[in-house]
Amino acid sequence: MSTALTSLLGNDFVNGADLASIVGDAPIVGIYFSAHWCGPCREFTPKLKEFYDTLVAQGTPLPIVFASSDQDEDSFASYFAEMPWHAFQFGDDRIKVLKKKYEVSGIPWLVILNAKTG
Repeated sequence: MSTALTSLLGNDFVNGADLASIVGDAPIVGIYFSAHWCGPCREFTPKLKEFYDTLVAQGTPLPIVFASSDQDEDSFASYFAEMPWHAFQFGDDRIKVLKKKYEVSGIPWLVILNAKTG
């Protein structure tokens, strides 16, 4: 596991997952900025899930961490329940930092990172 990636994403996620177990030996990792209230997000998420499921079926892992822009924890939990990947905790300060770093100007927004270099 890259220390650069751990420094960037941290090591505390929903359901007690840690970054090493999320990323494994995958060469890339995604950060998915989205929210339950966002219409375009609600359209894109099923397409991303289908792509993710296809990759998994082919033995090509694409670890993804959901970075929620939801305004309440119930909406976050409801939306996250539709996703097969992992998530930052609701309201995690890292989400704001990552939005700024990757110049997220709207959602949905998917950032793909090199798992070795961050």
